[in-house]
Amino acid sequence: MKVKKITEILPEIREQVVMRDYTSLKVGGVADYFFEAKKIESLVRAVRASVACQIPYFILGGGSNILFSDYGLPGLVIKNSTANIAVLKAKSQVIVDSGVSLARLIMETTANDLSGPEFLYGVPGTVGGAVYGNAGAYGQSIGDYVKNLTVLKIDPKDNIPKIFQFDRLWMDFEYRSSKLKKIKSRFKPVILSVCFQFSQNRKEEIMRKLNSYKKDRLKTQPIGLSAGCIFKNPIPAELKNITGKGSRGMPELPRERRAGYLLDQAGAKKLKIGAAVVS
Repeated sequence: MKVKKITEILPEIREQVVMRDYTSLKVGGVADYFFEAKKIESLVRAVRASVACQIPYFILGGGSNILFSDYGLPGLVIKNSTANIAVLKAKSQVIVDSGVSLARLIMETTANDLSGPEFLYGVPGTVGGAVYGNAGAYGQSIGDYVKNLTVLKIDPKDNIPKIFQFDRLWMDFEYRSSKLKKIKSRFKPVILSVCFQFSQNRKEEIMRKLNSYKKDRLKTQPIGLSAGCIFKNPIPAELKNITGKGSRGMPELPRERRAGYLLDQAGAKKLKIGAAVVS
């Protein structure tokens, strides 16, 4: 009954789709159902169909920072391929669909002389996943630049997913975390779009920053298939009182206090199973 109902609501749905084709690490078993949403309306429709049929859903962005089991994934995988970007140059704001890649966000802001997301150069994935996990690097986090966002979440009054708009404080950003990431539910809220507040700058200065980040990543990051950064830097006790504000005001940790250095010193980077290694 559930299968028939969801296929009636989502005729484009596919069954028994291999997930390794959609992840950066190129591993993963079969998902029961798979649906690609190219517009916000389709994303909303898919989530509502899942809730109506009581079939759990998983929102998949760029496929990085995720590891699917070889035993498969029950429920519906919704591939978020939404792609709209609106630049409000006079306000130094950018409104972005959650399926937009971070690389494209940086390209669009640079083209419009807007500075802010350069520190995310080379970070894979999409805006939705990055905001959900408060992705960051070099002492900065994407949550620092969020002005507001639209979220699809279940209205407790009637248990129907509805669209809400919240400001950045509602997200309760912390180091590599947010309110949404902490929610434990079969039907978690879904980020639909994000409005970022950036600042105007000369294109030459923006390019200088991008080239600096590029040079550093080429020097320190391995090239090859990767699931992304899994380990978080341990936050010193004296800094924990400010991490709830994203990373504004939090200094970049010295090398010897970062996760990568500690893993190296502990010998973890020598761990290997088959072709999988800690890098």
